[in-house]
Amino acid sequence: MTGLAIRHTEARHYAHPERRLADYGPGAADIDFQQAVETAIRAGTADAGEIDRLFGLTGFPQRCGRLILVLYAPQCKRILVSRAAAGDRPLAFSAVLERLLAHPRRAELAALAFRLQMDFLVEPPRPMDLYAVGTTRTGEQHFEIGIDGLMFRDGAGHLHLFPPGDGYVRSAMTMGQLRDYLASIHGEETLRTAKFERFRTESYVSAAGGWCRLYRGHPLVGELSKDKVERAVRLAVDHIQRTQTAEGRFLYYYDAATDSRWDHEHPRRHPDRNPFYNILRHGGGGLTCAYFEKHARSGATFDNIRRAIDFLVAQMRIQDYGGREGAYVYHEKKAKLGGSGIALYLLAEYQLLTGDDRYRVWADRLAWHLLNQITASGEFIYYNIYLDRPVTEEENGSHFSFYYPGEAVCGLAKYLHLVDAGQRDEAWERLRRALHFLIEVRPTVHAAQYTAVPSDAWLMMGIMELWDFPEMRDPRYADFVFADAARMIDHIYKVDEAPWPDYAGAFFYAFGDFPYADGARCEGLLGAYELALKMGETEKARQLWQALRLAAWAVMHLVNTEESIYFARNPHLALGGIRFKYTRQWFRIDTIQHVASFYAKLLPHWERAEAAAGEGG
Repeated sequence: MTGLAIRHTEARHYAHPERRLADYGPGAADIDFQQAVETAIRAGTADAGEIDRLFGLTGFPQRCGRLILVLYAPQCKRILVSRAAAGDRPLAFSAVLERLLAHPRRAELAALAFRLQMDFLVEPPRPMDLYAVGTTRTGEQHFEIGIDGLMFRDGAGHLHLFPPGDGYVRSAMTMGQLRDYLASIHGEETLRTAKFERFRTESYVSAAGGWCRLYRGHPLVGELSKDKVERAVRLAVDHIQRTQTAEGRFLYYYDAATDSRWDHEHPRRHPDRNPFYNILRHGGGGLTCAYFEKHARSGATFDNIRRAIDFLVAQMRIQDYGGREGAYVYHEKKAKLGGSGIALYLLAEYQLLTGDDRYRVWADRLAWHLLNQITASGEFIYYNIYLDRPVTEEENGSHFSFYYPGEAVCGLAKYLHLVDAGQRDEAWERLRRALHFLIEVRPTVHAAQYTAVPSDAWLMMGIMELWDFPEMRDPRYADFVFADAARMIDHIYKVDEAPWPDYAGAFFYAFGDFPYADGARCEGLLGAYELALKMGETEKARQLWQALRLAAWAVMHLVNTEESIYFARNPHLALGGIRFKYTRQWFRIDTIQHVASFYAKLLPHWERAEAAAGEGG
């Protein structure tokens, strides 16, 4: 039906991204050594000869220029000790462990569920200028956050270390963030006068099942599997259930590096006295549970969904449109098109999933409101109310939103499954007008809003949802979805092209950018895949699956598992969160939503898609 091709489908672009990283699984000797070291940490004493004998049986580097040990425990300041080799003489592991055992706070951490990190510096450090290197520079001036570490001595001669994985642990993604962190600890003057060296390490952290190899501070993801995807979804849903309040709110923002709910985008908003809460992202939290239930069919989160909906209903206001009641979601002095659109999406998904029609009257009102937000030109009204002022059609352009229309289309598309066929005609006319504007007109009149990587995943999903209805199967709509999918794939790091192994599957605006693993865009790609299935375009679907699988591997680096939160001050809140970036430790309900929803919607396709991919070579 559509001739648009999905490019970059060669197998070498997508096959086995994990193989570019050194494979590791703890052997029996590694586990015996771990148990001995952990016993020593708890006791505060060790048989040095036995520790070194056991270490000699492991696969860890037996010769290194420096060994760094870092001990973590919940709610405790970590302990870091290190020692350098002297000349050609091998460095004994026990010599560094003894420094850790002698630390005055060792007993405090040893009494808790501690984790031990080992960093082996196997190549000599090299001089660097802290203010000359950068993440966007090339050659010797390039500094790769999470891969490069640094060390320096202060005026008193004390050595200070920032191991490579501290980019992850300390939540630094840019050189500016790294310098700011160091200045907050040591002072700007100290940094300006210090002589820095850079280094890389081979790094491991203890875990319940044995040591984990770290790369960029994060445990190796390994080969992607259905079990890992299901585990990520389960962890995210458990987090949502664990942290949702009785009134239905979700934990909006959390920074695991600082154990704080202070939102870096709203630094003056007190998280308790004056919390910021985005109503669109609230609706997305409910949708995550709905997508989980569509796959798991457990019923375990129905109460969470109802509480989320009840919170939304409490924010709704009724408005008359031509003698018929509509309703919109009003929150933070605003009534956003997207807030009402996602609310409708959630209400419709819930009723279709459960058969429970208790919220149907509100779904009807939301749908009528959204249809009345489509102007004669086809452009939606983006805000019905902005800072407590009604927005006129003439003022609409100054409140433009790229994403709200797609969210409204998604809500209406799902809602129309609840409506008898004979009552949909008015909706079709208005939706066609809206889609004409979004696909044909908006790229011209709002050209400045478009980026190199297409970002309107909601509209891609909305068109996929509308394809269920023959009245809305317009080839131009499908062309839009597949064209955006093709451009997205053009801006995904391929396995054989990625500057660093874990970049594979992440998006970039300009090649060389820090990896942008993005669950929202993954949902858009998945929408294209599902549309291809609905249209019977099996080859296109197979090609899209290759990109989806690689993207799914990338976003797995954002999932907070038990193994990856070794540094967390509060594992209870960190576990199951899904972070924004590879080396940023904050997450919001929407960063959880997009990845967990992507995974939950991916899972029902897994066996069939994997079989089809195998048949295609």
